[in-house]
This record gives sequence, C-alpha cells and structure tokens, in this order.
Amino acid sequence: MACDLILSDGAVFAQWGVPAVEDMDRIARALRDAVTKAGGPVIYITRVPAHAPPPDANVRRHLDLMMPEFVEKCSAYHVVMEGDGFFAAMKRAVLLGIFQIRWRRGLFFVHSTIAELLAETAETDRETVSRVLESAKRAGLLASSPEHAARGA
Repeated sequence: MACDLILSDGAVFAQWGVPAVEDMDRIARALRDAVTKAGGPVIYITRVPAHAPPPDANVRRHLDLMMPEFVEKCSAYHVVMEGDGFFAAMKRAVLLGIFQIRWRRGLFFVHSTIAELLAETAETDRETVSRVLESAKRAGLLASSPEHAARGA
C-alpha cells in the first residue's frame, strides 16, 4: 500500500509513501465509513513526509476526480506537507492556493509539521485531531523514516 490509514471518531488520517490510485479509493471508503459513523462531515488529515515522491499524472487525475467527494465528506481537510527550505514552503503555498481557489474557503489547511497542525487547529476540532494523531503516533506513523517510504507504506 502507498498509504497508511487511521480511522478515529470524527477523523481519518492518511500517511503517504508512494501515491497510488488504489489508495485514493481506500481513502474515499474510509471517509464514507467515518461520515456514516459520525453522522456528518469529518476531519481529514494527510501527512506527506519530506521524502515522499510526488504523485504521478494518473494519481493526480484520479485525485482531481475524487476531490468533490472528499470536500463533501470533510469538515476540515489538513495537509501536513513536511520539508524545509524555500522549495518546500513554495509547494505548501501553491497547494493551499489551488485548494482555496477551486474549493470551499476555510476548509483546507496546509501545515509544515504535526506540531503546526496542532497549534493551528480550531479549538472545536482539537480533541478529535489529538485523538487521531495519538492513534497515528502509536502506529508509528508520525516518525519520519526513509525506511517507511521505501517499503511503500
């Protein structure tokens, strides 16, 4: 699998390795399940480690097709795109700009670290976000490791 998923009450967490079309479908199913269980939109957090490769053209096209459903299912959509320096900061800025131009304003948030995500999370969402991040931490998904990406997780 190219991504690891964690489902928690009111939230879905995904950590990327090598992006694949099949994983977009898995995320969509996880969001559907979480929304059904919660009775409404949920928080989606996706972590992109600095060493994760960018999605290929097929994955980008598939994501573009899936985004209307993702937007419908999410009360907040957080991307933690890790990395340092000017280039990483520009990628985050471009991603946020694309999301805010094409989709609902105030839904998308782009962060450079998990700590920044926690600091910038709305007070009303903090408990839900903390709970799913704690589960991700216990699963070993918050420690950045090249071995994790190399195994395609």
